[in-house]
Amino acid sequence: MDMGVAFMRLALLGDFHYSNMSHGTEEMKASRARVYQQMLKAFLEEEADLHISIGDLTHEGTEEELQSIFAILSESGRSFIHVLGNHDTYSIPKREIAAITGQERYRAIDTPHAKLLFLDTTQEMNHTDWGGELDEEQLLWLTRQLEDSQEKQVFIFGHHPVFDTTSRSTLDKLYIRPRDEMRSVLNRKLDGGIYFCGHNHMNSIVKQGDWHYVQTAACLDVPAYRVIEIQENDVTVSHRIIQSDGLVEDIQSFYHDMPGFGPSVDALGKESDLVLTVHRASVTR
Repeated sequence: MDMGVAFMRLALLGDFHYSNMSHGTEEMKASRARVYQQMLKAFLEEEADLHISIGDLTHEGTEEELQSIFAILSESGRSFIHVLGNHDTYSIPKREIAAITGQERYRAIDTPHAKLLFLDTTQEMNHTDWGGELDEEQLLWLTRQLEDSQEKQVFIFGHHPVFDTTSRSTLDKLYIRPRDEMRSVLNRKLDGGIYFCGHNHMNSIVKQGDWHYVQTAACLDVPAYRVIEIQENDVTVSHRIIQSDGLVEDIQSFYHDMPGFGPSVDALGKESDLVLTVHRASVTR
């Protein structure tokens, strides 16, 4: 991956909820296998510098689920970043997840024209509270990263939304707590940036002040992914529907029977929730 060029392309996967579905019928298991294979194949075939999961890559976060999907990802040869989601952290401690994935809980990637920040907004092994939070160490790290970004564009990837931004983000357990802390940290970046999230299973794009907030629906509700194209002063976010014969019918045959997953009505959103273009008039202060 060449991070020294003025143009970057990122592929972003919404809540994937990869499930081994040990409880399902043989027909449901066969449908499940086809669905995840087809969606992951389409996502990984997209040419990009980085392929990013915005969290809930797995459904139960078991060792078996994580090992299965990371075996596929390793074979793809793609540069893949796994942002932790609450479902990913349900079954085993985060240190064991890191041992399987080989990835840090949070990290920064600095490029010539943009700083990419990847957060861990999850709790650990908490099935009853799926709301988001950031520990003090990570909050301090994020604050320093934003201060050091200077004139660069900033893109933040976290599973949970910032309170009162994208769709459903004022509802219980559907945002980062404390509810005003994250916004206060972000607003220290005077020229703003883009915050990408999932969790709420609805496509949604909102602008507040100098920040854009981009939320991506769950793949079982909307089989799709986003593509983020970054140039020196321009950013384009697009939405790519995954076209595959029988895909929607296969999803509908099993996703109602996945404990812990409920289909979301109107998850696709409006046209304004699918595409975004941001122009920066100047990158100097």
